[in-house]
Amino acid sequence: MRAWAPLENRLFRYDRRIAINMVRANVAGWRDRLFVGAALVLMLVIARSWLGGHSWKIAAWTAFGVNAAAGMGVARALAARIAFHSTDGLLAADAMKPFSRQNYMVAWHGIAITISTLVVLIARPPLIAISVPAHLAGTLLGAVAARVAVRWPAFSMAAIPWAIRSWLHRPGAGIVAALTLLATLFAARTLETKGVLAIVGMEAALFALALTLVEHEVVRFKAMSGHRPWRIAMDYAVGLLLFAAIAAPTCWIAMGPVPAGIVLAVSAAMLLLMVMRVLSYCVHDKRFADPLVSMLGGLLALVAYSMFVLLPFFLFAILWQLRRGAAERTWLLA
Repeated sequence: MRAWAPLENRLFRYDRRIAINMVRANVAGWRDRLFVGAALVLMLVIARSWLGGHSWKIAAWTAFGVNAAAGMGVARALAARIAFHSTDGLLAADAMKPFSRQNYMVAWHGIAITISTLVVLIARPPLIAISVPAHLAGTLLGAVAARVAVRWPAFSMAAIPWAIRSWLHRPGAGIVAALTLLATLFAARTLETKGVLAIVGMEAALFALALTLVEHEVVRFKAMSGHRPWRIAMDYAVGLLLFAAIAAPTCWIAMGPVPAGIVLAVSAAMLLLMVMRVLSYCVHDKRFADPLVSMLGGLLALVAYSMFVLLPFFLFAILWQLRRGAAERTWLLA
């Protein structure tokens, strides 16, 4: 019997083989496979427990938001991949044909919708009536956003000059960020408490995000040069630690424990994500490491929401697994 036409598309088969080889290369050992498998199963169990334990309205909006975001992400990723195939890929001739591009996108969107449907069937089957249309709506929005991005390219970390990226990891960057936050609090002291807390949260998140930028090439080079994983992570964490050490106590003195708690919580979350990203970059390619960190971050968020008592154990297991793999790659040039 003849296979479904989109699955026979040469672009699709080429990228499918790349994806399979990348997964095999990055999840080679039985411990890695057990760890990733256990994380996926746990995420499904928590998702089923969370969606099943809330009202239909909350579950429906959650399913709609998650699937719409997934559709947008897949659409933008496929648009970027087609642009690569059309210019620098080995199958540029196929990528230039509209029918071939359509089959390529249909095949990958079909896989994405199938995975989404299976997850919803496990978590809460009636949500299928919402998840599939939401994914399709997200796909349309993602396609539009991808076309806009062609005219106005999206901002990327590579657009930041190297001198600024390097400075963000120095102690002075954390001090400047903390002083800026405190100056903003002083200027906004006439606002209501909720407004001030919102400003603290947004500024803390922006500063923490800027202070924890991680370059994949730099991390891999340091790991191959003999730098230990925790030493690399500490090099990136200096600015953020100084920011939290200055901003949190001052916020406590000026406005009480709530804004200080917000600063500490945001800083701790960004520090954790940064450490996981550094450890993952020591082991994996960027295309595999970023989705892995996102998945592990989502898992920790679900555990913190539904089973907070178990959060330290999951956090220790994740960091231990990532550190073990990163330590094995120190001095490894391959």
